Amino acid sequence: MTTEFEKYVTDRHAAVKEWKEKTQGKVFGYFCCVVPDVILFAAGVLPVRIYGSTDKFQKVDGHLVPYGCRYVGSCLDLGARGVYDYLDGVVVPNTCDLIARMEYWWRELVPREKSTLAGMELCPYVVYINYPMKTTGPKVLDFYTRELQYFKQQVERGLRIEITDEQLNQAIAVYNEHFDLMNQLEELRKRDPLPISGKEAWEIEYASTLMPMDKHNELLKKRLTEVAKRNNTTPGMRLYLAGSAFDQVNARLYEIIEECGGQVVAEDISCASSYFESNIELDSDPVRAIAKYSLAVDCPRSTETCLVGCSHIHPQNRWQKTKQRIEGYRVRGAIYQIMNYCECRAIEYPHLRDNIQREFNIPVLHMEGDYTLEGLEQMRGSIEAFIEMIGG
Repeated sequence: MTTEFEKYVTDRHAAVKEWKEKTQGKVFGYFCCVVPDVILFAAGVLPVRIYGSTDKFQKVDGHLVPYGCRYVGSCLDLGARGVYDYLDGVVVPNTCDLIARMEYWWRELVPREKSTLAGMELCPYVVYINYPMKTTGPKVLDFYTRELQYFKQQVERGLRIEITDEQLNQAIAVYNEHFDLMNQLEELRKRDPLPISGKEAWEIEYASTLMPMDKHNELLKKRLTEVAKRNNTTPGMRLYLAGSAFDQVNARLYEIIEECGGQVVAEDISCASSYFESNIELDSDPVRAIAKYSLAVDCPRSTETCLVGCSHIHPQNRWQKTKQRIEGYRVRGAIYQIMNYCECRAIEYPHLRDNIQREFNIPVLHMEGDYTLEGLEQMRGSIEAFIEMIGG
């Protein structure tokens, strides 16, 4: 029987439209895990992550550079074709180069009626967040707090509502409960024998980016109780998986790994696991608390301020997060699937690979992806050989 989580995986557009029709609520799409969707939730909005598909481009080939990320291009093509016509707003952060440019492309290429005055859009449909390049430093938090205050004002103006501190604190409580529950799920994945497959865990995480967080919490509580009681074991070589934009397309890699005799028990995949490692600390200023939390989100594009006299050539924030994700999971190998032209992931890979091999003494497999199911299938032989090598 199809579960609620699976419904959002198999047809996210229909599931979100069903919610919108039933509640008559607003839906905002967003790019990247650094977007503070908790502010949207506090406004009564359903925040949904914008993902791509395996469809061939129909609208955007003439607008994007040929060496650009196919995942980002797919998201834009779906928007230009009207697939995301149920969105009432789109939030674009300043993350990687192509995502940051989406603020312009989505406004220009996605059809929508605009309310203007003297040539200016009264309530911007596309809202831009100037997420800082460096996430630490003496003035970063103050700067980003002001950015999120402005973002909040734009949402209020667009919806013609006020988002109070009380509403923000209530939303923070819901999200903190979500983070706690997701961490309970991660603890279950440390068990040996393993009670849950990597694909099922990903499915739960993925659904959290598409459905109301309070509803996801209730469903997850039931699933955690059921998983904790499982007597059957999930076989497979325990692996760490890292890569670019793991949505319903790239998630096919989970199945291929399992079919080859592996099992993903920990990951860094630009999905929910990138941001539920700690809670939002309550503060007298909830916007500042959200800003502080958002700056701590582990995005490959972000870096920390290197202090004077720093002995490290590479910023260490990404390695420390990677180390935390691997410790305690008893992984036997690591797989990096980096999409073509994903510079943020590609640049950091040699540093993370070397540290993983030195710290954990496990092999690392690197593969390049093109965001197609055919390309993923071509990786099967390498994965089979990698797992056989570890087992041998």
